[in-house]
Formats: sequence, structure tokens, C-alpha cells
Amino acid sequence: MARIKYASLFLLAVLALPLAAAKTAAVESRWPKSPLKIDGDISDWQAPSFNSERSVQADYAFANDGGNLYLVFVFRDQKFLSSLSQTGFTVWFNDPGKKKKKLGLRFEKKTLSSTELIAVMEKKSGPLSEEKKKEMLAKPAYVINQFVAVDDDGRDQTDQVFPQPPLPEFTTLSASGRLVFEFSIPIGPGNGLNLAPGKALMVGFEWGGMTKEMRRELLQRGGYEGGGGGGLPEGEQDLDPEGMGQRDSGGLPSMRGPKHYIFWCEVNLAAEAK
Repeated sequence: MARIKYASLFLLAVLALPLAAAKTAAVESRWPKSPLKIDGDISDWQAPSFNSERSVQADYAFANDGGNLYLVFVFRDQKFLSSLSQTGFTVWFNDPGKKKKKLGLRFEKKTLSSTELIAVMEKKSGPLSEEKKKEMLAKPAYVINQFVAVDDDGRDQTDQVFPQPPLPEFTTLSASGRLVFEFSIPIGPGNGLNLAPGKALMVGFEWGGMTKEMRRELLQRGGYEGGGGGGLPEGEQDLDPEGMGQRDSGGLPSMRGPKHYIFWCEVNLAAEAK
């Protein structure tokens, strides 16, 4: 019995070694020669700047100047997108060494009716002319790129973090089997991100899993194994309370929804042009 016990402990220790040895990637942001254009074209990003996250077959890079943090994230294999189109892509910021959600920017595509888009534009830039409104109302709906600043509980903090322009921007571009996300995020004293050239910070990337709406729909149609269309079976516990999504031992999506992804890196912002 003693031999079996010690052998088991040794096996557990060996299995734990890869986890203990895993380190958060440390990456450098570069200072661009000129402001980067947010168009999804990565040709203006220098190849040595890219870092790879093999677990999701993705490459990413940072750049910054005195006014903006630029970020590009490239999915080389779109099977890792999971439910990104529903959950959006969130970039989290925290102090160095803290791999914990604190303040994030969720970037997403939204379909708005023409009247909803008019309201958004007027809130952002002031009243539109009647001629412009008439032109926009001729089209029933629009797909737009938008961002929301959120805290660790997902609560909207946009007005507090960005009380005034400039505001974050992003775009996506799909080509040759890749999906590119490119971002421009204002830094400096004008917003609540507390970012500045030369500063070190922890950055997290998160996407996939299930939104509250997806979970509600799954429950309503009895998506959980044994479900009857109105919720969880009597006496069953919700095994996915945060909507993270899980996979079974074979790597296939379980009844709890699509795969959730999050990983972190420590970033050193460039202090000045070199």
C-alpha cells in the first residue's frame, strides 16, 4: 500500500510539472514610424513583432505611440473562433503579474435598425441633419463595429472610462482562411484605462463560451441532457453558471455550450520612438 501511495504521489507531481512550469508570455510593444491604419491589413506590421499562442493557433502583436495602443490579433484557424460572433472579443487590462479581470473592452459587431443607429450617432457626435436622417432611414438595418468598456462582472463602464473622444476603434478582415482583428485604443490622461508609454501591464484576450441570451435559449429548448424544454431537471445543478462552456473528454462540445477561451500576456509599452 505504501508503494502504491508514493507512486501515486510521484505521478501527480510529474503531471503537475508542466502546469507549474508554464509562464505568462512577456511581449514588447513597438513604436511605429507613423500611426497605424485600422483596416485589417497586417502588411504594415513588422513580422518580428508577432507573438504566437499555439493553443488557439493565433498570432498577435502590440504597438503604441504617445496617443494610441495598437493591437492586431490573427486567427490562423477559424475553428477556434467558437461563439465569438455572439460573445464578442474582450481585451482585459490589469497591473503587471495580475491575471485577473479588472477592466476590459469588449469589441463586437451589432445589427442596429436605422433609428437605433441614428440615436447612437447623435449621442456620439451631436444632432444629424434631416437630410442625413432621411438617407439613413432608407435602409432598414446596419451592421456596425462597436465597443463596450466592462468591469469584471460585465457591467457597462463606457461612460466612466471614455467620457469624451477619442474612442477605441476596431475592424475585422477575413482572407486566405485567416481572420484578422485590428484595434486602436486611446491612451493617456483623457480616459480611465490608465495606460501610458513605457508602462508595463497585463493583457488578457477572451472570447467564446455562452452569453446569457444563449444560455436562456438553451434552457428553454431543453438543451441540457435530460432537459424538458423549460430548464434544468429537478435537483440538477447548473454546471456552467458563468456561461464558460465546456468540452467532454473527447474534445467535443458538451451540452453546456461552445468552448470558452482566455489567455494572458505581460506587455511592455514602448517608451519612445527608436
